[in-house]
Amino acid sequence: MTRPRTVTHTYTLAGGWQKTHLGPLTAELAETLRRQGVTMVRARRGLLDSREISLRDYPPKRAKTSALPG
Repeated sequence: MTRPRTVTHTYTLAGGWQKTHLGPLTAELAETLRRQGVTMVRARRGLLDSREISLRDYPPKRAKTSALPG
């Protein structure tokens, strides 16, 4: 299992990018941030792996696997 991403910045239309220290990006944190008007986060995993993640559909839904007829 991979390490969770740590939120380092939040983005709102009104304020732009703001530095923050909210801890790991979880489904519960994403929901809380959406309620506060945050639309994106910058999240880091390790030293060089940083990404901008939209909270619109976070966490991503797993694709349903169709059972192959046997």
